[in-house]
Amino acid sequence: MEGAKYLAHGATGKGNDQVRFEMCAIALDASLKTIAPWRDPEFLEKFKGRVDLLAYAAANNIPVDATPKAPYSLDANLYHTSYESGMLENPTTGPPKDIFRMTVDPGGTVYLTV
Repeated sequence: MEGAKYLAHGATGKGNDQVRFEMCAIALDASLKTIAPWRDPEFLEKFKGRVDLLAYAAANNIPVDATPKAPYSLDANLYHTSYESGMLENPTTGPPKDIFRMTVDPGGTVYLTV
């Protein structure tokens, strides 16, 4: 981070990711300015949602894992893969069979009533 002036992240306002990113950066250098598109009115006006973002990526040859067929985001690293959005936001909807990358389909979704 030596010489950095900005911290940019794509965390949405739904979770705590943006807070964690920004608090960690501030702890290292309180002078950093944050660029957070999901809090920028101009960005929000241009990109109404996932369809607009996918169209922009396609028009600019930016490779992304999300497709209109599988409209969820994927975040993968050495330790885990997480998915978010679309049908996955509904807790009564099980994951599609092709979503598993680091694990295997456990053979069916079991729902518990609490």
